Amino acid sequence: MVMVARMFNKLKVFQPFPWQIAPWQNKNLNLLLTGAAGGGKSRLAGEKMHALMLKYPGSVGVIGRKDRTAAMRSVVPLMLYTIIGETVWGEYHKSEGLFQYHNGSTMYVAGVRDEGQRENLRSMGKDGAFDFAWFEEANKLTQLDDDEITSRMRGNNAGWRQKIYTTNPDSPEHFIKKRLIDGKLAHVYYSRPEDNPTNPADYIEALKNLTGISYQRLYLGLWVQAEGVIYSEYNSSIHLLEQLPKFSHDSRFIITIDFGYTNPFSATLWYISPDNKMYQISQIYKTRTLVEDHAISIKRMLAQHEIPIPRIEAWICDHDAEDRATLERHLNITTRAAYKAVTHGIDAVKSRLEKKTLFFYIAAVANPDLELEKNYQPTNTAEEITEYVWSDKKQDTPIKEKDHGLDDTRYAVAYVDKLQRHTSVLSVKAKIQNYVSGEV
Repeated sequence: MVMVARMFNKLKVFQPFPWQIAPWQNKNLNLLLTGAAGGGKSRLAGEKMHALMLKYPGSVGVIGRKDRTAAMRSVVPLMLYTIIGETVWGEYHKSEGLFQYHNGSTMYVAGVRDEGQRENLRSMGKDGAFDFAWFEEANKLTQLDDDEITSRMRGNNAGWRQKIYTTNPDSPEHFIKKRLIDGKLAHVYYSRPEDNPTNPADYIEALKNLTGISYQRLYLGLWVQAEGVIYSEYNSSIHLLEQLPKFSHDSRFIITIDFGYTNPFSATLWYISPDNKMYQISQIYKTRTLVEDHAISIKRMLAQHEIPIPRIEAWICDHDAEDRATLERHLNITTRAAYKAVTHGIDAVKSRLEKKTLFFYIAAVANPDLELEKNYQPTNTAEEITEYVWSDKKQDTPIKEKDHGLDDTRYAVAYVDKLQRHTSVLSVKAKIQNYVSGEV
């Protein structure tokens, strides 16, 4: 049960917690480590991957996340500084994202965010064959991602192979819940924060004090849907796209912005197709960054898609005058105030979801905010939408949290559907009707 790695002048020992012993010994192809936050899922997976690379010379391993860049910023430091430390094992080649072991084993850092990252995955190792793989934050993966990773699991260096997923719970409709857990395609191990004796008491108390869906998923470890979810029409298999549609550069594009600093700043690039469908192309979703720095990121976002600033039909913003002025100065643009009527905007978004004319791109955010991830907060609009719920204290009022990307989505739909004009017309008609009936 103990993995020992020799250091320069001492030994490094990994002693698993009681719940970690069974998954440490498990050799099933699909190993799922899930449950509440803080149980030690990631530490176990990283320790096991390192131990397997050491135990079976010449093995090929892969560690990653949905996005390879995110893996380089989170999984790699965990491996290098927490798990491997100063033990004599081999070398890490940062430019290649490659752990090269002295015994001939190799471990690559991978992602499946887009076709480019998937193509790189296919070229890793011996003819794209892996012995062992670990993907962190596996709830960000889709069924297609899982199929891609599984198709690579054909190495036989150890006589067996294993794919490890670590994740906190998500929607009961997620493929992990439906296929791996309910369909019994994986050996599943659950953990709770109390199962990790290194957790401080105040950390566990903080998890206990969470509310709603966060409490159920992060403290109780349940794969459940939020109660009172607003956008019940949303279906990830329909509205969350793996690939963007083809568009020409004379197509219609708009950008919507919801300002924030402590809360996330959200800027979304939208494509409006000739048949009036709306597609989220790209998104900036980040905290603790100045508007002038966001302006630079917006320029990069447009350049990535080869869309010049003058091609943006409208810049629709939250009403903060100072932030709008800063953005206008740095981008040399003119912004317009968003239509912010919440109820009307929600109804319009719900209508488009129901009619299947509003879509989100799964890889819209190129660089997820790691601080948000660390605090179990959404990092894009698609992650907000399943946690956006009605208040149980005030009728027809949403809880004002986890809605920053959804706010700019409302702004976009209101603009494209001319909601403000339609609402004004209806208001005038109502006033005329009231006048005729003698009510005014």
